[in-house]
Amino acid sequence: MLREPLVHFLLLGAALFLFGEDFASGVLDVEPGRWSGPVESSYGLHLVWVRERVEGALPPLADVRDAVERHLLTARRRAELDQAYERLLAKYTVTIEGEDP
Repeated sequence: MLREPLVHFLLLGAALFLFGEDFASGVLDVEPGRWSGPVESSYGLHLVWVRERVEGALPPLADVRDAVERHLLTARRRAELDQAYERLLAKYTVTIEGEDP
């Protein structure tokens, strides 16, 4: 279950990813309830309206436990696969045809 602060954090992360660091930090400086701008991004200049600012908070472990466990298991599996591939690669000589040695 997503909580409000997590949703806001994800939206800010999306702004950072889509519009760049300058835009995301510019949005953080906007006072809620007012228009501001121009705020520059990689797409150009924007007028920005911030409806409200919600202080971030860490969600309780119970709310994120399943996601944390999935992430940990995925990371462990990926590391085990990487190690298995490295062991296999160490046993063989790999040559890609058409490339100079």
